[in-house]
Amino acid sequence: MAASMSRTRILHMFRHFIGSNTFRKLPFCCMLCRYQSFGGKRFYSLAGKEFYVKNDSSSFAWRTHNCGELDSSAAGQQVLLCGWVQHQRMGLFVTLRDSYGVTQLVIPEEKKLLQKEFCSLPLESVVMVKGTVNLRPTKQQNKKMSTGDIEVTVSELNVMNPARPKLPFQVVDYQQANEALRMQYRYLDLRSVEMQRHLRMRSNMVMKMREFLCNQNGFVDVETPTLFRRTPGGAKEFVVPTHAAGKFYSLPQSPQQFKQLLMAGGIDRYMQVARCYRDEGSRPDRQPEFTQVDLEMSFVDQEGIMSLVESLLRNCWPSEYPALPAAFPRMTYADAISQYGCDKPDTRFNMTIHNLTSHLKLCEADFVQEALSSAGSSGHAINLVQAANHLSSKQIEKWRAHGKSHFKLQGLFSVRIKKDLQWQSSIVKFATATMQQTINDEMGVEAVLFLRQGETRICRVLAGKGCFNLR
Repeated sequence: MAASMSRTRILHMFRHFIGSNTFRKLPFCCMLCRYQSFGGKRFYSLAGKEFYVKNDSSSFAWRTHNCGELDSSAAGQQVLLCGWVQHQRMGLFVTLRDSYGVTQLVIPEEKKLLQKEFCSLPLESVVMVKGTVNLRPTKQQNKKMSTGDIEVTVSELNVMNPARPKLPFQVVDYQQANEALRMQYRYLDLRSVEMQRHLRMRSNMVMKMREFLCNQNGFVDVETPTLFRRTPGGAKEFVVPTHAAGKFYSLPQSPQQFKQLLMAGGIDRYMQVARCYRDEGSRPDRQPEFTQVDLEMSFVDQEGIMSLVESLLRNCWPSEYPALPAAFPRMTYADAISQYGCDKPDTRFNMTIHNLTSHLKLCEADFVQEALSSAGSSGHAINLVQAANHLSSKQIEKWRAHGKSHFKLQGLFSVRIKKDLQWQSSIVKFATATMQQTINDEMGVEAVLFLRQGETRICRVLAGKGCFNLR
């Protein structure tokens, strides 16, 4: 069978068999056969000595390498590169960029026509070059670049797609265009290092999630319908008209009904990277169209679900970020509402809600005592830690007015606790020295407090919304 197959086909089958992880070293018992074909592309057959198999981002393509992988070990090789012209100087040096990195090109001084062609090329033009890899002079090597030890001496140039002479903005890290312009010319924005990193990181995380859930834990990846019947309740749905008069589809808010059907149908472990649609305004953590990793399990308890999600996150977490803790901190619903006023608290800023009922009972203001005398009433405060050094009185007053108008927070007072423990507030004339001292001890100095008294449940929820709004 092997005799009737091309060497290229055998190579691809072999790569698929061993996997495409970066640089795996494997011994073999046959002879190493290296040859070049298809414009200089490198192909390997089974070998009689040790050799490296790499993650080949150039398979099935014209290029032999990408612009981020050449190093000193490739010196002397003939290569073919494709990418965008990022920079050129003096008609002798060109920086070629693709999605994987940059490589410096050198045009020999005797190739005047090649130099002239490069000089006339607008930046961001798409080119294909052929040349020889050479080591840079020692003093010109750049250790900050993965390809900083080498340069490619160009022998041939093929301009595949010249760019417009003047682009809306340049694809460089040190000069970023405003968001509106980047969205208008998204194809340019996607070439940036930041966007490339984000998209590839997302792809890698999703791949690891599927690998962990499906291959290691027996989940079934089921694609559920996008066009569905209207679901009463919940968020507003997008409506999709049809050719039939008075008939329409709705885009699902989430695959909730579908996955319950799967559970009843015997698919006891379901997962999907699901698209969800909600016809409502954007929020800090949600857009009208978003993606979620959707899971459903049968025959499991709360602890099992939480342990699964923790393991999933550890498995897919990017290696370039700090490792996740061995045990995730957990919080009960009662603690979340008590400390943060919502069931999905942001714990990064330590803006917890403090119950100051016992302290406020020392206040001499009649309206405070009247509010606290009702059954189920209490007094709460949000502490904006270290905010006293950064917020002006005008900003604090603006936020206080915002809380009153948007959250119906009547009886809302702001207190600035200065470094000398003195209060700056309209309520200070009603606050006894003992009350100020006890609150200072609990809340700390150089802080800004927002005090609210009334029904406990409302105080906590509105304090949580106000805290979220003030970040």
